[in-house]
Amino acid sequence: MKTKKQLDKPINFDDFASNYENYIAQSFGSIDNNLNYYHSSKAKILKKELKQNPKKILDFGCGVGLMLSHLKEVFKESKFYAYDDSQKSLDYIKANYKDVNCINNLDMSIKFNLIFVSNVIHHVKSADRKNLFKKIYELLDDNGRLFIIEHNPYNPLTLRTVANCAFDADAELIKKKDLINLCKKNNFKIEESGYIHFFPSKLDFLFKFEFYLKWLFLGAQYFCIFKK
Repeated sequence: MKTKKQLDKPINFDDFASNYENYIAQSFGSIDNNLNYYHSSKAKILKKELKQNPKKILDFGCGVGLMLSHLKEVFKESKFYAYDDSQKSLDYIKANYKDVNCINNLDMSIKFNLIFVSNVIHHVKSADRKNLFKKIYELLDDNGRLFIIEHNPYNPLTLRTVANCAFDADAELIKKKDLINLCKKNNFKIEESGYIHFFPSKLDFLFKFEFYLKWLFLGAQYFCIFKK
């Protein structure tokens, strides 16, 4: 699902690395100003849904590492790795997360127990997604899990936020059912899925009820857990 006229060239995230979080805040506009709440919520949802403590976690498409501190908080015993196409983003992580192993090349022998992919797939053109999932499949160990979070095209506020985001100019949103079918075609087995982010940060006391609403297709985003 294309949200706007697609660019001829993909977004270069090096151009946004130095002020990445401000671009996200601008895209939210008056919707919310507490972005940290959403990052923290994702980590808590992952912890609750995964029901295990992975030894090695790869934050795939990590950007400047907005999720890393939250993931490290809920998985205190895990060893963390980070990968992104943007070298400037990786340089930022190297400077600010000394205990995170930054990866510049995906052709490696190391295997991961969990690969975390948050809001990355919509930046990958449809024709390139098969190759992406093939590479991710190869990076997982035999019992590894893939946890994906994506924008929900059914949510009008999500569409507004994406339309306002400078580095989402190449965004091609994908529905949950289509993502599940795509991953199944690439040998992944779906374990769980659901919609998330129903309440703004001002109503954070309602977060505990989100688990019971994950069937409702109106959440701002959705998650999927796949097994190799």
